[in-house]
Amino acid sequence: MFGNIINVTALNTVINSIFRAEEHLHNIQVAGEISGFSIKNGHGYFELKDENCKIACNCFNCAKTYIPKNGEAVIVRGSVDYYAKAGKLNFNVDSITLAGQGLLALQLEMLRQQLEKEGLFDQRFKKDIPKYPSNVCVITSRSGAVIKDIKKTIRRKNDLIDIFIKDVRVQGTEAVKDIVKALEAVDGKGFDVLIIARGGGSAEELMPFNDESLVRAVFRCRTPVISAVGHESDVTLCDRVADHRAATPTAAAECIAYDTQELKSYLEYVLQKMRSSVSKKVDDGEKELVAKLKYINSLIKSVYSDNNYEISRVFERLKTAARNSYIAAERKLDYAISALKANNPLDIMAKGYWHVSKDGASVVSTKELFIGDSLTMRSKDGKVIARVLEVENEI
Repeated sequence: MFGNIINVTALNTVINSIFRAEEHLHNIQVAGEISGFSIKNGHGYFELKDENCKIACNCFNCAKTYIPKNGEAVIVRGSVDYYAKAGKLNFNVDSITLAGQGLLALQLEMLRQQLEKEGLFDQRFKKDIPKYPSNVCVITSRSGAVIKDIKKTIRRKNDLIDIFIKDVRVQGTEAVKDIVKALEAVDGKGFDVLIIARGGGSAEELMPFNDESLVRAVFRCRTPVISAVGHESDVTLCDRVADHRAATPTAAAECIAYDTQELKSYLEYVLQKMRSSVSKKVDDGEKELVAKLKYINSLIKSVYSDNNYEISRVFERLKTAARNSYIAAERKLDYAISALKANNPLDIMAKGYWHVSKDGASVVSTKELFIGDSLTMRSKDGKVIARVLEVENEI
């Protein structure tokens, strides 16, 4: 190099270093039409063009990817390369995909990146799923096998959770509209958790759960949302935005179906611990009080021996007051335990009350019943299947 004059090798080396340093030119996807495709020594050579421009492409070991035909619309993935020795610009292709399928995947990935950039998938926005829900809304098809699996899984452990079904289409062009309307209808209506559920299917059948409007509707929900769409290997944008993703609808039911017997045992354990703790504190307090009173009594006796009788009476009154305080505290504890037991759903049923449900949902009014309806009536030790013969509504 002399002054401002450089040789060709130096120039091409500088150009090559510029292309290598530019990250936006590496591992990118480009859509276009195949022109002049040929294979030599196992490598593919062609031009990728659109209505305005074209670029030369190399696909080394092209048998590893799709072999296109001239005129086909494709999406290629690879990197821009400047071959310094020949001073030639090429696009080195790693994979080739037909534009129909590839473009859909590309659009879905672009949407995912956009929503992720906006923060819709951030963990900080995720709401906790209640550990002991009392009423749940399942947004799915009422006629599908999914809702049967969910109800069966929940009822195996729990008879107390109310299951409300919001019937929607989960496949086809109208599915997105149905599910969005359902979310807007049930959100904020007192449900502890919402479950969006659908069984497995092809990528095309699950596309409604990748729709942007559905993702944003889930993000807007104030009620915690569980997404249970497809099989474990299927991950939709609905799964990403939901507060919790269940691998399957059955897994979603397992997530919320706490065991009522385990809960009852735990509550009894806690109550016993409370009783023991309070009793110990009262006993310790009484012992400490008695010890102090004995000390005071002995001190007073030594100083004022003439007033021994009066001091003994004071001592007895203090002992009586301490004993009464202990008894009062014990009564308050017994009252609190009785109140807890009185409000325990299992104990209420033991008194002769029955839990009546229709199609898995609790019946709270005769206006919900019609002649011929099938009812499930549960008591403390079993259930009865009944049919409505007559309905009388009180005004």
